[in-house]
Amino acid sequence: MFKKLLSLSLVLFLINCGGGGGGGTDDDSGGGTGPSNDPPVAIFTGSPTSGPAPLTVTFASSSSNTTLHQWDFENDGSLDASGQVVGFTYQNAGTYSVSLTATGPGGSNVNTKTDYITVEPTAPTANFSTASEDEVAGIVPHMVNFNNLSTLYNSTLWDFGDGNTSTEENPSHIYESSGNFDVSLTVTGDGGSTSEVKTAFITVDDLQTPAFVLDPKYTTTSAGTDVSIDIKVIGVTGLSAAQATLSYGGLTYVSTTAGDFLEGNNAPLLTTSHNPGISRLVVYTASLSSDKPSADGDGVIATVTFTVDSNSTLGWGEDNPGAGAGGAGNYMLDVNGQAITFNGKDNAYIFVE
Repeated sequence: MFKKLLSLSLVLFLINCGGGGGGGTDDDSGGGTGPSNDPPVAIFTGSPTSGPAPLTVTFASSSSNTTLHQWDFENDGSLDASGQVVGFTYQNAGTYSVSLTATGPGGSNVNTKTDYITVEPTAPTANFSTASEDEVAGIVPHMVNFNNLSTLYNSTLWDFGDGNTSTEENPSHIYESSGNFDVSLTVTGDGGSTSEVKTAFITVDDLQTPAFVLDPKYTTTSAGTDVSIDIKVIGVTGLSAAQATLSYGGLTYVSTTAGDFLEGNNAPLLTTSHNPGISRLVVYTASLSSDKPSADGDGVIATVTFTVDSNSTLGWGEDNPGAGAGGAGNYMLDVNGQAITFNGKDNAYIFVE
């Protein structure tokens, strides 16, 4: 009996002391996923880790024993964001180190990945236009003013399609021959080179004769300077008289002198009518010579002089093919007083520096 009592007492003693099997509730090592008092371990990834600017990267923390995820995306000591999954956009090209500070009940841990993100320069965008829509077509010689609309570039190379090139930012180019011309612009920047090609972008036609023209077609000068422009006839046969009506702006009329195209043993007749209120000048000239009642080919029928105030286009008034009735208009007459059909006119352009 005594031995049985001793054995029972020993079993009760062992149970009271925690011996034997059982599921203790104070052990966090089994089954839990939350933070414990163990030190945190900072772990993260980013995607993508390289690409052209602007580059947006998504960062994800898989740190353990962590309740707070703090990010420094440029490793400059400044807090940029908090959260387990965050995004950041790098605007500028370069190589960036990224730092994650993981904090939990057991303390803090910092993980810095050196040169982790590579942001490449963005390739330039090439684009261009003409300064005005009507410059895409014209008559030889034809000036075109090009506007560079490209972005992210450091240098330019233009190819005008007629064998000429330029490295100017916004060049002006004169086409000296007729045709349809492809124009290309290549821009180069930190991100490489890009080209824009516009096929048959510029159309230049030959002047159709007989014609009236103003010469020189293009003049660059200073404000307050006097400029003389020749009124010429091109490719005409049997001319004995002509009238030109000019419209202008940014100019002050000074004078008109007769040209020598209709001159023979007598100076040609010259009359002018100027209306400054509507910026219009009418010039009429006729041959008075018995030895040269008509002229063939090309020549100057009059020269007009203006004082330049600002950029100006010296153009033509309405045509008057019936001719001879007086008033404004453009026309040519042969020795019998009959109208000569002219097929072209060309303006003059004055630019103030």
